[in-house]
Amino acid sequence: MPRDDIKPKWDVTTGIPDLSGKVAIVTGAKYVSIYYSNPRAQTLISSVGIGWHVAHQLALHGAKVYVGARSAVKANDGIAEMRNASGGKSLDLRPLVIDLLDFKQVSLCAKAFVKNESRLDILVNNAGLLACPLEKDANGISLSFATNHLGPFLFTVELFPLLKKTAAAHSGVRVVALSSIMHAIVKSGLEFSSVDQLAAAEHDSTEGTNGNPQLYDVKFSSVDDFSVELGGTDDFNSNIRRYGLSKLANVLFTKELQKRFDRDNIDAVAVAVHPGTVKTNGAIKYAGDPNSAVFDDALTPLEGALTPLFAATHPAIWAEKDKYNTQYLVPYGAVEEPCEDARNEELAKQLWETSEKVVRQILSK
Repeated sequence: MPRDDIKPKWDVTTGIPDLSGKVAIVTGAKYVSIYYSNPRAQTLISSVGIGWHVAHQLALHGAKVYVGARSAVKANDGIAEMRNASGGKSLDLRPLVIDLLDFKQVSLCAKAFVKNESRLDILVNNAGLLACPLEKDANGISLSFATNHLGPFLFTVELFPLLKKTAAAHSGVRVVALSSIMHAIVKSGLEFSSVDQLAAAEHDSTEGTNGNPQLYDVKFSSVDDFSVELGGTDDFNSNIRRYGLSKLANVLFTKELQKRFDRDNIDAVAVAVHPGTVKTNGAIKYAGDPNSAVFDDALTPLEGALTPLFAATHPAIWAEKDKYNTQYLVPYGAVEEPCEDARNEELAKQLWETSEKVVRQILSK
């Protein structure tokens, strides 16, 4: 995305209201030091990501924040670093161990949260995997689709009763899904020869080569549709398309979740966001070089957190709910129309129903 297309930054210091009394969950908010090795030295390139900054800012503004990570060590490391970065300010931070690939653990985690917490005002489904080879879990489901969609789907559904309870007593309940501009790539027919060319496509959606004339007709009618190869099991373009499929699912999930909020008269807002091209540890590992051209116009992790934070906290979201609910936001809070598939209400319903069926079958084993 060209930087001149980005909505002006907003100041988190003054833009985020007092969140005292509110309870939030942010998944994927861990702290990890990543080193890039070159022939002469190891260089620390990144330690925190989007989720860490989202959780930190929520806590700085008074919320009780559950820091989600796959292990207690990672969650507590993230919490410790937030405290170190807060100038002695008292923060209410709690570890939340959640492994999105372990559906039974996800279910138990959510049920325990519903039992032990009295409210949940903000849920930010941030954790996810970048493009990767097609690997499947024990249930035959793509690891990336399971992590990026099914795990967060199950977690949110299990938390639904608490979201409903909170909305009945307090205003401002929000669910934010981290998607990506790549949600539109599944059906585009574009192919890319490198990470750098992919980065150029974010500046001009017409770039790339039309090397895939057999466009994929997106459907989510069975578990097999969650693990399609989209060209191959481990090549650059197929890996990107499968990642895009999971990010498309995030947008569709948000739309169907809002429908269910509205159907049950739950006063809550569901929003999907593209945080921007962000120079996080995961992105650097994927690109293989911290100096790659893909990062020429990249946002910092804190800048990448601004759009999720806008969705999760900004007063405008609640004041103009009809404008923002179900929407797809881009930096730093602008509403943008997603791709055609992402606007397909029947596809959103199909995804929800198949996801429900699949996780129910897995949990019954």
